[in-house]
Amino acid sequence: MVANTNEARSLRVAKELGENKEERGNPTSALTSKISSMIPIDLKLAAWQALGKPKAYVKTKLGLDGLEEAQLKAHKNYGRFVKYVEKALENDIWNKAIGGYSTYKFWKDMGFDTITTLKQLKAIQQTEKFKLYKRYAIKFDDLVVNRFKSGYTQPDWVFDSKTTAAEKYARAEIWAEMGRKDIDVKEFLGLRWANAEKLRMNSFYKHYVQAKGKTA
Repeated sequence: MVANTNEARSLRVAKELGENKEERGNPTSALTSKISSMIPIDLKLAAWQALGKPKAYVKTKLGLDGLEEAQLKAHKNYGRFVKYVEKALENDIWNKAIGGYSTYKFWKDMGFDTITTLKQLKAIQQTEKFKLYKRYAIKFDDLVVNRFKSGYTQPDWVFDSKTTAAEKYARAEIWAEMGRKDIDVKEFLGLRWANAEKLRMNSFYKHYVQAKGKTA
C-alpha cells in the first residue's frame, strides 16, 4: 500500500516538474496559454471570425473533432460551431459580391457550367449547391440594385461576358421569385429603354415574366 502511494506521488511530482520545465523553457507560450484559457469562448469565436480561421480549425478548438453525429449535435459547443460556419459563409458571400465576383463564376464553381437546357436547370434547383448559388445571386443583385438607386449607371459586371443562357434563365427565375421590380430587371438585362416589342423578343425578360406569373 505504501509502495503504491509513493509511486502515485512520484508520478504526480514528475508530471508537475515536467510542466514547470516546459513553461520555463517557453514562458511566452505558457503565458499565452493561460491568458487564452481566461478568454470567454464567444470572444475567441469573434476573433477567429475576424482572422478568417477555417472551420476545421474552429471545430478542433471547440472540441468537436472525431465525434459521431449524435455526440456532435449534443455537444455544448455545437450550436456555436454552426453559427460560426454560417457567419463565415455569409462573410464569404458578401466579400465576393462586393468585389464583383460574377454570378457566373459562382455558378461555375458549383459545377453548373455544363447545364444547357431548362430541363437540366429544373433538375438541379432543389440541390444544396443550387440553393447556395441562389443565395449568392440574391446578394449580388441586391448590391447591383443599390448601385442603381445611388444614381450610378449600370455596372458592366451584372453579367459575366462568359455567362451562359442557362445561368441567365436561372437568374430570371430568381428575380421573379424575389419579386424584383420590372424596372430593375430591365436594367439587369440592358433593356431600360426598350419598347414593348423589344421586351417580347428578349427570351430572358420573357422567361422572367412567365416565372413571375407562376409565383404571383
